[in-house]
Amino acid sequence: MMPIKDNRVDGYLQQLRKKRRRDNRSSELLFAVENILRNGWLISGIACFVAMCGILYALSVTPIYESNILIQIKRSAPLSGELQADLPAATEVEILRSRAILTRVVNALQLDISIEPKLFPVIGGFVAARNPDISSPGLFGRGGYVWGADRVRLANFTVPPGLQRRIVTLTVTARDELTLSENTSGIRLKARVGSMAKLQTKYGPVTILVAEIRARPGAQFMVSQRPEYQVVEQLQRSLAISEKVKQSNVITVSLQGSKPELVSGILNEIGAQYISQQVSLRTAEAKSQLLFYDQQVTESVKRLRELDVKINQILRRFGTSDLSEEERILAQQSVALKAKLDEKEQRKTELAGRFADGHPEIITLTTIIQNVRRDFDEVESKRRMIASAQHEILSANRDKQINSEMNIALVNARHKLDALLLSNSVNIRWVDRAETPTQPTTLGLNVMIAMSCLIGIVLGIIASMLKNFIVAHANGSRGFLVGRHFVISDDISDWKNSDKLRKKASQA
Repeated sequence: MMPIKDNRVDGYLQQLRKKRRRDNRSSELLFAVENILRNGWLISGIACFVAMCGILYALSVTPIYESNILIQIKRSAPLSGELQADLPAATEVEILRSRAILTRVVNALQLDISIEPKLFPVIGGFVAARNPDISSPGLFGRGGYVWGADRVRLANFTVPPGLQRRIVTLTVTARDELTLSENTSGIRLKARVGSMAKLQTKYGPVTILVAEIRARPGAQFMVSQRPEYQVVEQLQRSLAISEKVKQSNVITVSLQGSKPELVSGILNEIGAQYISQQVSLRTAEAKSQLLFYDQQVTESVKRLRELDVKINQILRRFGTSDLSEEERILAQQSVALKAKLDEKEQRKTELAGRFADGHPEIITLTTIIQNVRRDFDEVESKRRMIASAQHEILSANRDKQINSEMNIALVNARHKLDALLLSNSVNIRWVDRAETPTQPTTLGLNVMIAMSCLIGIVLGIIASMLKNFIVAHANGSRGFLVGRHFVISDDISDWKNSDKLRKKASQA
């Protein structure tokens, strides 16, 4: 009976130890949380500081927008109708990125001219983006800061190379008048809406043509002109051009920027310039082929006329329009003369047996035979000439038929080219145009503020724990000191002595 009782006691003690170990762990966690929160001012200070920094960053950061266009390369027959390999998408990607296209885009949209309103640091952009009205410029009437949808649009702005990349200030002085100034070079020029203003400087002429002023007097704008090649190179680096799916011949062109209207405008202008270039190239190709076909048709018609003249000359030589009929008549004459000649020669042979050569009948037959033979030879000569002429006419008719068929084919091809030229058809289809994006690709203001607050709280808790650790280490304790208490191991003996350790910690 005694062993059974001892086993029950041991089991009870083990359960008691497990329970105390769980209570010890719970108390340690509570001690840790309590002593971390005892540094509330530290946590609050760090959280507020990080949150304020995040809010200032969120207000000052410029949202980035993205848009794209889709272009399909269609498989179509070439202008001339012969077989032609499909255009590879990689080739068209490089053409879309080429300076020939982007230079025209830069010139059409005046991307080399940068004009921005003067904004108050940090919060100026945030306030102006949310104010659709024209603002009262300046801060307490000073500084020329813009707080709304104020804008100035320039139809032309040209500066010499020595002044490129320099920021010039535009100050609105009246409803339709502004002043252009640059302190370093001493430039000061007044300009009115719709009137070209020009100023000669030591660097060269400066010209400006104001198209629109939508701001109150005192508002300032910062304008500069960059070299065209730099703008083109920057645009080349900014464009993301790729084939959407391999071997699909569908190309996507994407662009990111801080101005959604400008982003979509640039992409649509790229698409328009690309299609325009394709139309121009196809038109030039069609005109070149039209010129070639015109030359071939002209030569073919000339050859046909020469063959007609040759045939007419041959017929005129024999005084007839039908050599076949003439050949038939001559053949009948030849047969008749041959028969008559044979008859007369036979008659002469019969008479030669009875009479001498000087007999009158023999002399008469000899004369007749000579005349008939001469006529027969003349007819045979004409027949040979007509046979040669027929051969020439046959060859000429064969050439005429070939040239006539060639002329018909050339004329048909030219008519097809005329139709294609009038239709302006190209093997490129603009599938999707760029829409003005409304949602930025970067994090929104609310998300950035929430993240900064969360990061501030986490950093505050880490700082509080680090402070507790430093204090515990400075006191030389074995445990982890949190505030006035030690968070110690979950050994049962340490748990039993925790009150003594707390007393030592309070004395320390």
